[in-house]
Amino acid sequence: MVKKTIAQIFAENVIHYRKKHGRSQYDLAILSGISRTMISHYEREGILPTSDRLQALADSLTIPVYKLFMESKKDINPETDLSNIDPRSVKKLRDILSLPPEDRNDLYRILNKMLRKNQLENQNRK
Repeated sequence: MVKKTIAQIFAENVIHYRKKHGRSQYDLAILSGISRTMISHYEREGILPTSDRLQALADSLTIPVYKLFMESKKDINPETDLSNIDPRSVKKLRDILSLPPEDRNDLYRILNKMLRKNQLENQNRK
């Protein structure tokens, strides 16, 4: 069994917690005050952040710093029940995944804008 490096564990955890919160690298960059390019470097195991950036990432992901360095199969690969997803949504997801990467990214940008707008509207209603 190959032991993972701290950088690999950190990268996996940043990706995991970012996606768990439904955030893009861009969203995380805005929340943390760290550039999207640096977030990408962290996720590709390029570098580890300074302590102040580490704290900013953890705060943005609403987790304690230590969780970014914990290797936990339970946290990294949560069991997700997808059995209640309707077939029409699954087909749409397959169609999206079949798009060329550039088109798929354009679609994700549009969806992110719509979802952010909806979240803000819901927050304003409360």
